[in-house]
Amino acid sequence: MDLVGAWRLVEWRIAHADGRISHPFGRDATGLLCYTPDGYMSATVARAGRPSLRGAGPLRACPQERAEAPASFFCCSGRYEARDGQVAHDVEMALDPAVSGTVQLHELNFDGDRLILAAVEDGGWHTLIWRRG
Repeated sequence: MDLVGAWRLVEWRIAHADGRISHPFGRDATGLLCYTPDGYMSATVARAGRPSLRGAGPLRACPQERAEAPASFFCCSGRYEARDGQVAHDVEMALDPAVSGTVQLHELNFDGDRLILAAVEDGGWHTLIWRRG
C-alpha cells in the first residue's frame, strides 16, 4: 500500500516497560497525517474537545491558556522517506523545538486500510494507528 495521501488517527498508545498502556491525548484523540507525492509529510494530533482560547486570537488569550494549549497538541512537518519497512521523518518544524532538525524513524506496517507506525521513545513503545481518510 502507498503512503501518499491523508490518514486519520485511530489510536495513539504507549506500552510502558512496567506493562501500563497509556494514551497521551486520550483514547478519543484526533489527528491527521499527510504524505505528499514529492516527499513531504505533516502530522497533527490533538486531545479531543480542546477548549477554545478566549480573546480575539491566540496572541490575545491569557498567558495561562496559551501555556496550556501545547500540552494537548502535537505537530511536526518535513521530508519523509520510506524504505525497508520503516519511514524516516526528517523534521523541519515541530511544536517542540527540540524535535526540529531530528530524524524520527518509525516501523512501518499496513493492516488492511490501516497504517501502523511504531517507535521507542522516552522508554515506551509508541504505536500510532491511522486509517486512510
